[in-house]
Amino acid sequence: MISLSAAAVIFVSAATFATAQTGGKDAVRQGGAGRPVNASLRLNPIVAEFDLLAEGADEIFQLALNGKMERVPKKFEALKKSTSSFPSVTDDSGTLLLPRLNRTMADLELAVNAKDRLDTMRYANRLTLIAATVQVPYKPPTPTEVLVLDYNARELEIWSELRRSEKLSNIVIRMHLAWQTLMPKLLDHNASRELKRFSELMGRLEVAKVPEEYAKVSRQILVELAAIRQVFTRPAK
Repeated sequence: MISLSAAAVIFVSAATFATAQTGGKDAVRQGGAGRPVNASLRLNPIVAEFDLLAEGADEIFQLALNGKMERVPKKFEALKKSTSSFPSVTDDSGTLLLPRLNRTMADLELAVNAKDRLDTMRYANRLTLIAATVQVPYKPPTPTEVLVLDYNARELEIWSELRRSEKLSNIVIRMHLAWQTLMPKLLDHNASRELKRFSELMGRLEVAKVPEEYAKVSRQILVELAAIRQVFTRPAK
């Protein structure tokens, strides 16, 4: 099982990398079901390649979450094949992140071969975050905070199943930090409805007491994040 400290390193890397490369104003492509298609992604081959990687990792996560491990190996082989054609990323941060991506791919393969459902979910989730973080200098449309919230919502799913309440509390703290910095960006996009709905969900996480409550809210958060992605990727009027 991957340690929480390792997950925290990934979380910090995403936030630090985004801030260092973009001054806190650029965006990162987001993984997850219901991801919007945006024409700008097709203009940069690096963004497009890593976006496909994130989509494949999300699919593996969902299959494992739903107990469909027999379908995971085929998805993983397609994912592994796609990584062989990745374009070169030569900036300093990319140089650090790409080896981590390769190690995570190797760890995910071991988990898939062992039919380890929870480790498959953890490594697939980590892979999505790394893949999206590499894209930050190439200015994809969705803010980094959306990525961080998406990643941590999936972590809530995992630790809820393991009934590790102390882990859940730490994840909620990280989510609050990301949410605080995302709120003004939603206001800038006149997304008051999305802001209100997500604020209510974060409030429900704050008062959650048992793992089942965390898990239920985390699934609702993932749905709302899909709507928030639309805010940043829909065509300007």
